[in-house]
Order: sequence, then structure tokens, then C-alpha cells
Amino acid sequence: MKTNQQMDVLYDEIREENLDDPKALPQKLLTLLDAGFAEVEQCVFLSALRKETPVKRLDFPDRTGYECFVNQIHIENYLENGGLPPLELLGRGIALARELKTRLSQLHGGKHYRIIVAFDGSSCTVRFHTVRPDEEWIDKNGGGRTREAIAVLETRELEP
Repeated sequence: MKTNQQMDVLYDEIREENLDDPKALPQKLLTLLDAGFAEVEQCVFLSALRKETPVKRLDFPDRTGYECFVNQIHIENYLENGGLPPLELLGRGIALARELKTRLSQLHGGKHYRIIVAFDGSSCTVRFHTVRPDEEWIDKNGGGRTREAIAVLETRELEP
């Protein structure tokens, strides 16, 4: 996992308290994952998100942007009982990213996916896209969004 400086500080504390355990994912997130994946127009989506997002491939400049838009999960929208403290919220986001990595790796062994966790202190989003040689949504080092804590996981090893 690659992280930017903001995430490095937070991630040490998350690991110490074991807040990134996929076994602690809320039921609503597990239901989202259990609905499976759909492949449409050479893009991979979480099936449930694809069904509820009214956009088309032509609404975006590339497939990566299309996938990132549809596959954007706001962790706070899937929590029960009104939410979590910020660090626990981020922990759930990282746990979701790890579970997505496992499931995407099993989905298409030959495809390569990037999972991005972004945290601004009160909101946590997780999104993923297929890695394509001619398209980028965020650089591999998590740059370009300096105010957010960023973590990037890939279904294949990240290149240095």
C-alpha cells in the first residue's frame, strides 16, 4: 500500500488499534460487496452501484474516470447507528479497500485494479478502477490531492 504523508500519520494509529480489520465491516458494506461485480463497456463496477448511478460511458473522457465515478463509496453512507469517530471511519475505509483488493484479485486474475482511499478528516471515500496504461485517475504515489490523506492499493504489486 502506498500512502501520502497525511495518511502515514493516521495509518500508524489505525494499525495499532486494529481498526482496519475487514471482519469489522458494517453489514451494509458487506451487502454491497456481496452483490458482486458487473462488466460493462470494458469497465468493472460493483453491481449495486452500477444499477443506481445514472451515467453512461460517454459522459466521461475515459473509462478510468467512468469507473471511479460509479465505484465511489462514501463510507459514512453505509454506517449504522449514525457514524463513527474519524479514525474509525478511516479504518473502515481501509478495511473495505483490503476486502475489495481480495475480491477483485479473485474476479479477473489477469486484470490489474487500483483501489484509492481518500480521507479529509470527516469523510472517507473508497473507489477503484482498472489500471490502463494510457489512463490515470491519481498517480501511484497518491499525489495531486495534498489536503486529503490518500492510500493506494493495487491487485498487483505497486511499482517503486
